[in-house]
Amino acid sequence: MENFTIALKIEGKTKRFTTPASIKGGLFRQAVEVSQVIEKDEFDISNLDGYIQFVCEVFGEKFTIDQFENGVDARELLKTIYATTFFVLGQVSTATQMLAGDVDTKADEGKNSA
Repeated sequence: MENFTIALKIEGKTKRFTTPASIKGGLFRQAVEVSQVIEKDEFDISNLDGYIQFVCEVFGEKFTIDQFENGVDARELLKTIYATTFFVLGQVSTATQMLAGDVDTKADEGKNSA
């Protein structure tokens, strides 16, 4: 299985985190739930810690909720959570492209690439 990497600024330095070789099966259910919330524009800020905890678990608890929240660019926070759901759902290339800025899933919904 391919890995997925994100970069966070922690203590003034950019640190890269890569997913472990195996992801717990229970995270699949959470990935579906989180992605559905985002896709339906039902994002509830009161659940943000839960969404971030999901990301922490996917990355094997290599960083804390606070380290993620303060280490990711605010403009990329939701996109990073969403990309992580794609990774867990087995769409690694889409997840990677999302963070590279190559994919806008909302704008591209229903479109076929030529």
